[in-house]
Amino acid sequence: MAVRRQLLQVFQEPRIGGAIMVERARPETRSWPQEQRRVETLGAFSDSSLRERSLRLEECVLYQCQRCNTVLGDSLHLCAQEEKIGLIACLKVTNDVVVEDSVMVCIEGDFMGSTYNVLNCRSCELGIGIKLCCSTSLAHLRGFFCLFKDSVVCYLLKTKTTVRASKMTFPTVSLKERVQKLKENLVLAHMRIDAQHKKLEEQNQQKIVDKKHCYKRRPYPLAPGHRKKKLNN
Repeated sequence: MAVRRQLLQVFQEPRIGGAIMVERARPETRSWPQEQRRVETLGAFSDSSLRERSLRLEECVLYQCQRCNTVLGDSLHLCAQEEKIGLIACLKVTNDVVVEDSVMVCIEGDFMGSTYNVLNCRSCELGIGIKLCCSTSLAHLRGFFCLFKDSVVCYLLKTKTTVRASKMTFPTVSLKERVQKLKENLVLAHMRIDAQHKKLEEQNQQKIVDKKHCYKRRPYPLAPGHRKKKLNN
């Protein structure tokens, strides 16, 4: 009876602690030749196509997993870097980056007091970074995909070589410069639109004038044998 009473108590009363483990199938792993061909396909950009997008080939880099060389992201979405803790922050990553549902809390180290989701590689399940949910000291990285430099290698499109991210110096990304450049582009676009608008107005005015000339009243020819009569005052 005592055992039965304890079992009823366990199933009836809510329990705060504990966790539910859900098993899932291991993702399909890619072989090295397949991943290498994929990287070469992604990196097969010509100089002309890059110039059309206002990109320089030496600035284009692919971020890959150090263990299985799966493509995780690229330098086009690089937003910031933290040299002290060895992170590169990206706005977007590929679908091969898995964001774990469980929220972790760090109680020591560089991320002390921060809550985050762990980022894993889909192919080899290697921990490649974090996604900060709440942080005081690293508030500027909140919401970005922060990749560990020690877990990432960089594929340079210009030289087609692979370099460890920890040995690379990434360009400093300044939001102020990008905003200033965006403002300049908006001003130029506004000037072009204004010029086209004035040109259309001039063309419309010219069409109206031409139509008035076309419909101007013309005297009808007199019938043969008909004479004009003068009015006597």
